[in-house]
Amino acid sequence: MVFKINDEGMRGKDQAVRGSLWTLIGYGGSQVLRLGSNLVLARLLFPEAFGLMALVNVFLHGLQMFSDVGIGPSIIQNKRGQEPAFLRTAWTIQIGRGVMLWLATCALALPVAAFFSANDPMAEMLTVMLPVAGLTALIGGFTSTGVFLLNRKMALGRVTALELIPQLCSVAVMIGWAWVTPDVWALVAGGLAFGLVKVLLSHLWNPGPGDRPGWDKEAGAELFRFGKWVFLSTLVTFLASHLDKLMLGRLLTMAELGVYSIGLTFARVAIHVSSRLSSVVIFPLLSRLQDDPLRLVAACLKARAPVLWLSGAVCAVFALGAPLFFGTLYDSRYVEAGRISQWLALFTWTHVLVSSMDRVPLALGKPKILFTANLLTACAMVLALPGYLALGLPGFILGMAAANLAAHIFLLSTLPEQNTVMARQSALFTLGLLAYTLPLALLLDQVRTAVPVLTYALLVCCAAAPPLLLGAWKAWGAIRKR
Repeated sequence: MVFKINDEGMRGKDQAVRGSLWTLIGYGGSQVLRLGSNLVLARLLFPEAFGLMALVNVFLHGLQMFSDVGIGPSIIQNKRGQEPAFLRTAWTIQIGRGVMLWLATCALALPVAAFFSANDPMAEMLTVMLPVAGLTALIGGFTSTGVFLLNRKMALGRVTALELIPQLCSVAVMIGWAWVTPDVWALVAGGLAFGLVKVLLSHLWNPGPGDRPGWDKEAGAELFRFGKWVFLSTLVTFLASHLDKLMLGRLLTMAELGVYSIGLTFARVAIHVSSRLSSVVIFPLLSRLQDDPLRLVAACLKARAPVLWLSGAVCAVFALGAPLFFGTLYDSRYVEAGRISQWLALFTWTHVLVSSMDRVPLALGKPKILFTANLLTACAMVLALPGYLALGLPGFILGMAAANLAAHIFLLSTLPEQNTVMARQSALFTLGLLAYTLPLALLLDQVRTAVPVLTYALLVCCAAAPPLLLGAWKAWGAIRKR
């Protein structure tokens, strides 16, 4: 089926191009900050501290996800999303949710600390750390609705700044704290700094009416109707994304969990690329086609290809270069993170297959489908336990990948036609990625100890360069055609 592109469609594509560029700029800056801070903190702290930081991160990330309850997608997707009454109602709900989440965190601190300290007594620190870290939810509740208006209008220059500036302040606080007092409180302090700076900037750059409490009955009903499924979906997304660390917190020591979390931080680079592009660029563009499902799916299919090229290239680069990366930039305590990252590249790719198409149900105003897919992922995570018992940590990771594939198959079954085309797209990219990466990864592993370090580094660069260059070329070609 051929679709004619009108002037509105051309403007939408131009916005998507600019949005993609801003997204990549913001993502690149964010990863530079993340890499730099991680390298510094790895030298200031110790593996056990990173294990505790991983558990704290589970709850910090969860609180950031729960504090939205669908407010952002509702403002972007709803036709009343720019009306003052709608925005004030949304802000009121957001504040109330932030308060409730902080109180819930305080109540959960003791049982959570008791659960994890059964395996490692160091986890008893969570009793105090979680209530303090929970303040990020309270702070985040006061974030201006202007953040979502900027997204709706695709003013992604300021959206990018709203992520990079708070992150820069957070990194400065974490490193400064760890330099003076090398303990896990550095992460908590950095999270609080991020939240405070973002709240201040969100109100300063709000392009809409000033935020203040208010209530509109009709707007509240629409927000709850849309948001209930987004909230439930967010809940199971949190479990699907972080259940690995919750489970491994009981299976591994804090030191082993710390090494795993460091490997995961860098292996998830491709996930951040695809999720960022899908949420910030693809979703607002698809929302404009919500009245024409067939055109929407066709647009998603075309926009998904460059996301898969870029993400697949990043997965291949890490699968091939992770041992060299961690062996060179980290000390001997973290060398095993290279091997872990290679296995995690497989999990990452299966996650990309899902995140590059899960905006379609939201754009169609059907968040229940996304909730069901995320619930399926969370439930299928039980496959990781027999995998761990059979093969150790690699088997656990394979179980996580299988859970993502189950969600991907379900989402394909819900598409309004053209599901076979998207399934074929996923299969071809997956087979191509495996055919190139797996033989080279095995070969590099064989020669790693048989050749000089510089020779090994040259071989890794030669193997990693083609997919990276091809991914960049394909993505740039797609951008130029738009």
